[in-house]
Amino acid sequence: MSADPSLAPPPGAAAGFGLGLASPASACLPVAGDGSAVLPRLLFVHAADAASCQAHAELRSRGYSVAWIGHAAEIAAGTAFAPDVVIADAQSRGDDLITVLDQIGHDGRICPVIELRPPGEYPSAVLGEAMIGEHPLVGSLERTYKIGALTAILASLATGTGRSEDAAGDRRMIAALLAGSRLLPNLHYEFLPKIDLSTDQVAGYEALARLRNIPGVNPEWLFAAMTDAGIEAAATMKAVTAALDLWLALSVEQRSAPVAINCSQAVLADPLFQAALGDELRRRGVASNGPGRGVLIIEITEDARPVDTQRLVRDMNGLRDLGVVFSLDDFGKGATNFDRVFTLPIAELKIDKDFFGHCARHVHELGILREVVRSCHARGLSTVVEGVETEEHLAIARDLGARCAQGFYWGRPMAAGSFAHVRVI
Repeated sequence: MSADPSLAPPPGAAAGFGLGLASPASACLPVAGDGSAVLPRLLFVHAADAASCQAHAELRSRGYSVAWIGHAAEIAAGTAFAPDVVIADAQSRGDDLITVLDQIGHDGRICPVIELRPPGEYPSAVLGEAMIGEHPLVGSLERTYKIGALTAILASLATGTGRSEDAAGDRRMIAALLAGSRLLPNLHYEFLPKIDLSTDQVAGYEALARLRNIPGVNPEWLFAAMTDAGIEAAATMKAVTAALDLWLALSVEQRSAPVAINCSQAVLADPLFQAALGDELRRRGVASNGPGRGVLIIEITEDARPVDTQRLVRDMNGLRDLGVVFSLDDFGKGATNFDRVFTLPIAELKIDKDFFGHCARHVHELGILREVVRSCHARGLSTVVEGVETEEHLAIARDLGARCAQGFYWGRPMAAGSFAHVRVI
């Protein structure tokens, strides 16, 4: 799809955008059973950069399911996402685009295509007539991600009947990335602050897994897909590296704060992971800070896989000697219960956001949480309420007596480079 500057913008093109619209019957998008429009699933096929990432975030904020592939080995994953519309760079991703569309076509589906082109160049063909194989080219706009122009094209297509399978398509894409050894390379981490409720200041951060291919995907799905313990351990070590990078960057600015990672009980019990973790702590000079300093906090996640508890406790105590502090995550969910609170050498308990949300909606059950917090404090454990998103949630967390809280009330998770304005205690 090379751009042809000899072509004039199509009639009715939006000024400055070179926007063309077409609505062939084969390009119709899903509508719900009641006739309301279903927002289409969007697959971007191009090289990612800051502008495209911002565009993806804007589209997700408007309710679209968005995925991205930028590597030939990810084509099967893009097909598994089951997109309703493909948005592709007309110059740099041509071969990959054809392959993606060929695979989609094997399922008997017609997938409309929108091209992105360099600023100032005209569309690659007269829109409404152009086809890429059996797939209609329904729009063309400059690669400056004018969201209004893009959503106008999408709105013009929402006239058919179809399906909505966000969760299934997301899970299939994760599985395909994993099968193609592309999940770990696209895994990165953002950070959510933990707030001290007595001072209203930042008491630390938590590293949260994100997948560049599907930025809005549920992080729990990522690790649920990692049935291979070696892959899960490698992903957890990536979190360790990201957490220590942030801690060291903050230390340079004399704003040190502990950084937490999530780690399953099964991975934590793995001797190879423990050895790699110890080596990394020593290499960074973190181990020299001594026991209890808590540069790195390991939050043990809900995990039903059996481990030798006595051995795990012994190994955790060894890591405590290197400065690691342990927290028990997801309390009130699944296997995370008081048996583990009493058995494991933890310093902190985190109350699961869904458990907190349930109790917040049923105030007669808040007494359960209040007793959990009181019991933890009596044992010398700190407590963190997760899922604080409103003023009401914050008031409830304070009333419970929790030491700290986390949640979107204080903002969304941020990349490590976004913390210059955050005051750290």
